[in-house]
Amino acid sequence: MCASVWEISRGATLFPEVLQVWFDFGHDQVFAYLLLSASAAGTAMARTLKDMDTCTVSNSFCVQSDIAISLGYAAFLFLGFTSLLSGFRLVCFIINGSRFHL
Repeated sequence: MCASVWEISRGATLFPEVLQVWFDFGHDQVFAYLLLSASAAGTAMARTLKDMDTCTVSNSFCVQSDIAISLGYAAFLFLGFTSLLSGFRLVCFIINGSRFHL
């Protein structure tokens, strides 16, 4: 967040532009895949616990785990969208020499 504030206030990036677009794209990809794998692992564990009759009417753990897993998948969709945007910026940089398409 501090890097974003610095970039907006100074009008320049921390790294050279060619490195910055690859850095942004790479980190978006890594975080999206990490989030997807964490959500998949949580889904597998929740299904295992449900099969062992851990969930009862008075146990709110299963409801909370279902909510957490669904929020994890929703966050993955958001990160997937940001990965598309950073990929678009990367392709614009490769084609035009600038990360902005205009």
